[in-house]
Amino acid sequence: MASILTRPSARFITGAALVGSAGALIYATRRPYVLDAAQNAPSKTLSFPKNMPFSRQITVTEVEQINHDTKRITFALPGGSNEVSGVAPGGALLTQHSPPGRFFPVFRPYTPVHDLDERGILQLVVKKYPNGLASGHLHSLQPGDELTVRGPIPSYNWKPSPSPRHLLLVAGGAGITPMFSLVQGILNNPQDQTSMQLVWGVNSTRDIVLKNELENLEERFRDRLRVTYVVSGPEAAPDAPSLGDPEKFKKGYIDKVVLQKAIDSAGDKENWGDTQGTKVFFCGPPAMQEAVAGKNGVLINDLGIAKKAVHVF
Repeated sequence: MASILTRPSARFITGAALVGSAGALIYATRRPYVLDAAQNAPSKTLSFPKNMPFSRQITVTEVEQINHDTKRITFALPGGSNEVSGVAPGGALLTQHSPPGRFFPVFRPYTPVHDLDERGILQLVVKKYPNGLASGHLHSLQPGDELTVRGPIPSYNWKPSPSPRHLLLVAGGAGITPMFSLVQGILNNPQDQTSMQLVWGVNSTRDIVLKNELENLEERFRDRLRVTYVVSGPEAAPDAPSLGDPEKFKKGYIDKVVLQKAIDSAGDKENWGDTQGTKVFFCGPPAMQEAVAGKNGVLINDLGIAKKAVHVF
């Protein structure tokens, strides 16, 4: 999701920084509206644009180390079981903290990975980067600590399709989180009949997070989700041991051959793309974005997909 900072939504971060202090003072005098009955529709912890100037506090309840550099952090929402996060599938919120010695706070976008209809909680999967101010802070959190959040950041306005349609999702590294959120939101909506091919590039198999969750969704929705892992590190060497099913685990990089096969596997080309004409969703590091989804990238230059049909998170 780091790429989201380079896109138009970044202007909201600047606004949040300018009005954050005043907003926090005003918001401290406000009381959240809490619904009386659990059967009522839940309120939302975050709503745009209200929660850009007026932040909310969420409390850590659980921290789990899920691989060598990534943690899953679970938070309780301030409204408890009467609230959902308010983040849409594929969307993100902004975390905020003030490192010692810095005048301005640090903002970073993160996509929640829990079922967005689940009340009372919010989960983030956070990869720790060397010298990463935000990721380092999040990795330091313990149960009982609070985190300041704003948002949600305006993102793609997903519209469920009542008839079968097909999408290609391409992720690189930590860019899996908005893809996972979108996949989960689509498949858990009984009014949505969209099917997806997800191609995910990683440096090594140990970088694969949310694997159990993805496999569970594949099992539950066998005709609507297929995940392909593309491993590019030392495990991809010609003399390296097999990674498993070659149709599931591919060695090398996400290239024309890999993407063409995923597109062909989608089936009916007349229904390829959502109701807004978007055929491919991408999220990954800048170099990969340029190689795959840039104007001279594989999708546009080699496969002939219109730039407007590719959405980059």
